[in-house]
Amino acid sequence: MSDEDLPFNVSSFLGEALRPAQVAAVSAAGLPVLGSLWFLYEDRRFWFSSGVETPLLRALSHGSEVAVIVDEFSPPERIRQVRVRGPGRVEPHDPQRVERIYRRYLSADLSSWPPFFRRRLTDRDFALWAVAPTSGLIAAFPDFDACEVRWSAPKASPMP
Repeated sequence: MSDEDLPFNVSSFLGEALRPAQVAAVSAAGLPVLGSLWFLYEDRRFWFSSGVETPLLRALSHGSEVAVIVDEFSPPERIRQVRVRGPGRVEPHDPQRVERIYRRYLSADLSSWPPFFRRRLTDRDFALWAVAPTSGLIAAFPDFDACEVRWSAPKASPMP
């Protein structure tokens, strides 16, 4: 399935600068944890950088599946959503990928970044982690008319 078969151009949508993702998981105690995070969609995964002691990363360490939504909500003309679920996994440190995440939100000029974000490129107190979608929904609701594509297995994913 290509972007032409989807309700909107998913590649462009996920690549838009400044658009955050909402990410949810369940803690070891069974409580929901939720965050609004900067992300990069690359290699068929959603990539994030978070402090190693954050509730989301602690939920990953307990095997919690992760839910991600990237959306735009400007009814009735512009309602677009990419919703996925899948396992979250801490990945080997990759300063270049972390830099690509932050460039989307801060700028291409690293010297203009706040020092906190420049340190994150090499600080081992921050982890690079990813969610590989195993199921999901891509939907648009022009004038509240639903146009949806759903999948429930990784091989059926229309994600670019």
